[in-house]
Amino acid sequence: MEPSFVAAQLREISTYFALDGDRHRAIAYDRAAKSIEAANGLQRLLEEGRLEELPYIGASIARVVGDIVRRGSSTVLETLRAKWPIVIVELAQLPYVGVQKARKIHEALAPLDLDAVAAACRAGALRTIKGFGETSEAKILAAIEERRVRGTRALHVDAEQHASSLAAHLRADPAALRVEIAGPVRRWLEIVEHLAFAIATDHPDRLVEHVRSYALVTGVEHGDDKITARLADGMPCEIYLAPLANFGWTLIRATGSPAHVAELAARGAAAITGADEADVYRALGVPFVPPEVRDGDGEVGTDWSDLVEVGDITTASHCHTTYSDGKHTIEQMAQAAAERGFQAITITDHSAAASYAGGLDADKLRAQTAEIRAMTPPIRILHGTEADILADGTIDVPLDQVQGLDLVIASVHQRYKLDEDGMTRRLVTAMRQPFFKIWGHALGRLVLKRDPIAVRIDEIFDAISESRAAIEINGDPHRLDLDPVNARLAAERGIPFMLSTDAHSTGNLEYVRWAAAMARRARIRKRQVLNTLPPDELAAAIAP
Repeated sequence: MEPSFVAAQLREISTYFALDGDRHRAIAYDRAAKSIEAANGLQRLLEEGRLEELPYIGASIARVVGDIVRRGSSTVLETLRAKWPIVIVELAQLPYVGVQKARKIHEALAPLDLDAVAAACRAGALRTIKGFGETSEAKILAAIEERRVRGTRALHVDAEQHASSLAAHLRADPAALRVEIAGPVRRWLEIVEHLAFAIATDHPDRLVEHVRSYALVTGVEHGDDKITARLADGMPCEIYLAPLANFGWTLIRATGSPAHVAELAARGAAAITGADEADVYRALGVPFVPPEVRDGDGEVGTDWSDLVEVGDITTASHCHTTYSDGKHTIEQMAQAAAERGFQAITITDHSAAASYAGGLDADKLRAQTAEIRAMTPPIRILHGTEADILADGTIDVPLDQVQGLDLVIASVHQRYKLDEDGMTRRLVTAMRQPFFKIWGHALGRLVLKRDPIAVRIDEIFDAISESRAAIEINGDPHRLDLDPVNARLAAERGIPFMLSTDAHSTGNLEYVRWAAAMARRARIRKRQVLNTLPPDELAAAIAP
């Protein structure tokens, strides 16, 4: 059971208690949801009877969590859902609404869904409710329209958790002979707008009711070979059904982009039987195409066997510690990296210019160097810095210390709003600095929160090609930067890469999964990634 699934139900319970006016329990369940999301080993804590060790989890909430984990729902939630329609939860999640206004709208108009609320806004009906006026009516209508246009877009990391929870539910039905997550989650798209699954079954009718029984499903439609469902947060789900003998083509159809599926269909793939995708590609006489590159852009017929894989990464790159804004010590980070199978780790805390993140001045950087040299770590530690690229293109690292470091990551952290000319000059200047540097989280984006910086990226690639530099693909699932489109352009120029975690805690070392996935989407081969090298060779390659 994924923590995100449990947390989603606890938050829904919190919303219902707030609607009931029970502020105390609403706050308690909301805090418990946050605690569950942050927990490591939820199942183990339950089995060992230690759930109440988590903050904000008392005996009663622990029982509810146990109920959710055991059967996918809880009596508390089912009772509250019977009292309040799902539209009120959807309303409460909208900007400018919240719980109290959602309750007022429900009591006055009893809308069946958000479309009915939108119609009421257009008719001027909301402004007749006490506390609402033309301005709030317009804002609510705009929020509903925005949700319709944008859909329920989610970061890959969140969508993956939701998909894993629903997949676990689907696998619990004996009628499901095989269940695979497909669609945008399997292709590792940064932004996921729908979930998709492929199921091998001989009894599709039985699966319809099983899908309907999932606690977060609010609506189900079905045909002969497909079930369409909607989750409580509005996320649509497509579930493709097929006999096991035809599962290969069905999984391809549920996974690939429309262009990729259309190309294979034109080659006759739909007529090919086989339980696995490999059977279909083999019968077509083409190499297997990994999900990450099924874009419909010339990938069919190419050998992808040397695409970089997460298991190729020898060194956990771009890791922070308690010296700056990390949560764990150097020793703890190194130990965690060793336990994950890495052969080395790079410790690169922030430079002095990042004072907001506890950046290290020259003295602290020397002290950190001395501490690392005095250690006997379980794996090799490469010591460097994540140095700010200042507005004039200077990299914020003391020049007298550069040669004493193992690596320099150069990143923009401030003044993101420079115009295109200014930002391009800034980055070209930085990349031309006369020492090896790794361009960190290159375009500064935060997925769904902050757009990439405005820059003429070809000019920066030119500077990198002519200098001693590499580009980081940042695996933080909120960054995923450099994006696959631009990373592919850089790879075609022969620019080398580092796949980085940007880890600020031991748990963040998992982010290497996303770094590798973005690199695969960019069609980057193992030989193009520096931290697939043995640590000694890597150290020589990236030394300033």
